[in-house]
Amino acid sequence: MPLKPIHLRRRRWTLFFTIPFTVVILAIFAYSVFLLIAIDERLVKLIAGVGAFATFCIGGSLGKTVLDALYDLEPAVIVNSEGLDDVRGGTGLVFWHEIESVKLDMDEQQIRVKVAARAAPDRRALVSATRRLFTGADYSIDLHGLSYYPHGLKQALAEHQRKAARRRARNVARADL
Repeated sequence: MPLKPIHLRRRRWTLFFTIPFTVVILAIFAYSVFLLIAIDERLVKLIAGVGAFATFCIGGSLGKTVLDALYDLEPAVIVNSEGLDDVRGGTGLVFWHEIESVKLDMDEQQIRVKVAARAAPDRRALVSATRRLFTGADYSIDLHGLSYYPHGLKQALAEHQRKAARRRARNVARADL
């Protein structure tokens, strides 16, 4: 029986705490622009200009992040019978037959993936020995800001890895015949 795929989506409710901060930053931006226009003192214009620029940069990037997150309804990470798929553009799809081991690290909120030596050459070319030495994994899928149930995710990762190992063993046995 195939396991149900797990779709990890962005925690959208946490963004609602960011919205008031963004509104305050944009209000400060509007006030800085008002000061630039209304006051003729050079020092006030300088401070207001710097304030307007800084709040525009911070408020604009926060606003874009909030809007992107609110309207991004697609899953960020998919765990299914094919493999681990980081849709956000991190590692892409890593097939189960290419995975040596997978570990859910709750301290760092990451899925750490070690790629097997039998993986495709293009996948192995992206793996660096330095990354494996320092992080303990070839790929890390970041789970910060995603909604997931840790126990269920850990069980699903283990079960998918067991099934992939069984399929691999069957294929090796068939190849030996």
